[in-house]
Amino acid sequence: MRALVRRAGLALVAALAFAPQLAAQATLTESDYLALGRKYYEWFANGQADSVNAHMAADARESVGGVEGVKARIDEFDARAGLEVEFVEEKMTRRRGNPQYWREGRYTGFTEEPIVFRWVFNEQGEITGIGLTPKSRAPAPD
Repeated sequence: MRALVRRAGLALVAALAFAPQLAAQATLTESDYLALGRKYYEWFANGQADSVNAHMAADARESVGGVEGVKARIDEFDARAGLEVEFVEEKMTRRRGNPQYWREGRYTGFTEEPIVFRWVFNEQGEITGIGLTPKSRAPAPD
């Protein structure tokens, strides 16, 4: 009986040791990325900088300046674009091989053309970049 308990314990230890590797191997689907993009956009649009910051990859979080940097991006976007008044489309693309959520909309402060709001993700669904540009200047997907 002790041998059985010891083997079960070793199996549990091995499973726990490999759990991070197994989780990293789980791939997100296009639908998963789309759902994440929507949720993160909602947080951004509602000024929830802490929520956006919490879902950024460590290097992106450092690069943007943490919660205060995210707040500054939100404030800048709001000042330049205004409020979204027309949702045009959303889709998943890839840019330089990375998953990218693409949301196109019309905003009160920028009437010349739609704005494309982009989240760039790593394979774990963390935010690694953000893009906010008029549609005519948005970089083409792969």
